[in-house]
Amino acid sequence: MSASPGSSASSSQQFSPISALHVFVSLLGEVEQATPDAPGAFYNRLAEAVCRLGSMPRAVVFVYDDVARRVRVVGSHEVDIELFDGHILAIESAPIAGRALDLDAVVEGRADELAAPYDTLLGIKHLVVVPLAAGGRGFGVIVAEGGERRRLSDREREVLRSLGKVCALALSARLATRQQVDGRHLADRIDLARDIHERVVQRVFGVVMALQSGALLDEADQGRAAAELGAALDDLREAMARPLAATPKVVTFTLREELARLEASSSEVDVVWQEGVSIPDVFEPVTQSVLGEAIRNARRHAAPGRIEVAVRGDADTVELEITNDGVGAAQRGGAGMGLRIAAFEALQHGASLTFGPDGAEHWHVALVLPRPEHEH
Repeated sequence: MSASPGSSASSSQQFSPISALHVFVSLLGEVEQATPDAPGAFYNRLAEAVCRLGSMPRAVVFVYDDVARRVRVVGSHEVDIELFDGHILAIESAPIAGRALDLDAVVEGRADELAAPYDTLLGIKHLVVVPLAAGGRGFGVIVAEGGERRRLSDREREVLRSLGKVCALALSARLATRQQVDGRHLADRIDLARDIHERVVQRVFGVVMALQSGALLDEADQGRAAAELGAALDDLREAMARPLAATPKVVTFTLREELARLEASSSEVDVVWQEGVSIPDVFEPVTQSVLGEAIRNARRHAAPGRIEVAVRGDADTVELEITNDGVGAAQRGGAGMGLRIAAFEALQHGASLTFGPDGAEHWHVALVLPRPEHEH
């Protein structure tokens, strides 16, 4: 983890608005090349830019997920990022990063101000924390090695703060690009929902109305009803076979690890995991999507005193169930688009997702997954 001799080719005295602009243009040029399944190269460039223009030998990029309240290591320069695999850092355990973002200023400190194992994994004794913040939004921080100096000069602080702004603007542009892609994915899903409604639901609805009329159907009517149901099934198969534009999701942690983190960091979350039950790898992305939406909705639209999460199963299915006891007015009126999209994602995996109020004060989300055939 030692710094390479040429990693500090420039100094802060050489910094100028033109050099910062060159970095900004370079990073923006890589925005569209940074794909969702390989974002590391983009963040590595951010770390390298700080080292190059800020005369720092090495650095690590931390990005904050405001929904999961988790800090992730996403890129580095002259530090082996694989050392951080499997480690989760809550924002509460890194107050030095919080200070840098709150003050919108470069903050110096010691390694022992980071929680284990980051205090030793970085291999840095003197920390320089550069906030990645712009337009009132904080994306994360870059933690760099400050060398043997005790304090930076005002000029050096302003240089690094400006670099952080440049990086944050690049991150903002990358986020906007991703949101445009997500918007196209959402449009595909809405088209699918409309297709199912118009081609499948209407056929089934007509058959249900005929059966509920109470009249005995003669042989000809029974044949027509059977033909309608057959056509509805064919339409459903055709619609579900249509590829969606969404890219496959990649998860870093398992559902069990995510639940352990949630239970440890959130006093209102209680987890019950049935002994002997496991989540098949193919279902990890969809289970974590449903969990994230359920927890996010509970915290944003309700006031839960308790959120119960249960994972159970039998010979044929595995079930993830989330219940909160603080149903708000918005939840009583219906679910948001997030859970509706998650329901379509579940259908693509042959699973089912149900959600809705359970009594006057509870909201219930249940994902039922089929066990893969090879497990039978």
